[in-house]
Amino acid sequence: MKQDKKKSVKVKQKNDPAKILQAKKDKLDWQNFNFLENLLVFCAIPERSVPKESGVHFRITLDSQNQSLCILFEIDRRDDPLIRNQDLKRPDYMSLYIDSNTCICTIIEMKGTNHNSLDNGIEQILTLKEILKDEIDKHLPTKFKVKFQGILLSPYNSQIPGEQIKKEASKGFIILSILYNNKAELYPYVSKSNKLTDKYDHHKIDESTALFIEEILTTRALPKRIQDGFYISNFLKSNDREGIYIDYLLPNDVDCITLLSNKRLTQIHIRGDKKEIHIRGDKKETYKEIIQRELELLNLINRLVIKFS
Repeated sequence: MKQDKKKSVKVKQKNDPAKILQAKKDKLDWQNFNFLENLLVFCAIPERSVPKESGVHFRITLDSQNQSLCILFEIDRRDDPLIRNQDLKRPDYMSLYIDSNTCICTIIEMKGTNHNSLDNGIEQILTLKEILKDEIDKHLPTKFKVKFQGILLSPYNSQIPGEQIKKEASKGFIILSILYNNKAELYPYVSKSNKLTDKYDHHKIDESTALFIEEILTTRALPKRIQDGFYISNFLKSNDREGIYIDYLLPNDVDCITLLSNKRLTQIHIRGDKKEIHIRGDKKETYKEIIQRELELLNLINRLVIKFS
């Protein structure tokens, strides 16, 4: 009897989402997560600002008026890189911008003035583009379409590889070269489809309040899966597993949501009290109502074929 009680306590502790999040380490987990899952769980940068490298740095200040989300991911994690093949060149960062009309992945590489280094920057951007296209094709609904583009950020007086950039543009892939010595503001260039003729225009942006789902995606992803009935019914343990399965802790530090997606559909499973009220600004809504409203705003329910449970 005592042994059963101890076992029950251990199971509860193992599945305590608040403790799991609190113990989260900044370390990719290839044993339990695939490429896209590792990207979403461990690589998001909530503040969307990066330190100086090669004489340049940048931030992305959300200017959405609550009409979009924008997430910045760190790709080149030095000793813990998202692209593990050492023979492949990997870029520094990637942003994901979504509004009701578009979904844009902008791959960002920061370089100094060296010409050879800038040439390598093009290759680094192209490497991640091909990996992402393949991973999205394998793991997300076929209706979900993504626009890919690149940004090569370097100081003034850099020798830009113009011919390479034009060559990729002729294939339909735009890499925008931005020259700036101080901290560049990239929101205007990750929130739209760029053209080769676009010029960098620096101006200050007042930060907008992020959507609820952006806060969840960037700060509340659990490094382990909650092993309950939904997990047992829906998660397949396989090396060639299709899709993504990620748990997120809600702000009450008790309840969770599961994001389950594959080539056919996306399911959002909400655990706990679905009637619990969350106050955001002057609105009183349940977590499900907030999530559903924001996904409808972004037209993601249709594009990701989302079902709720």
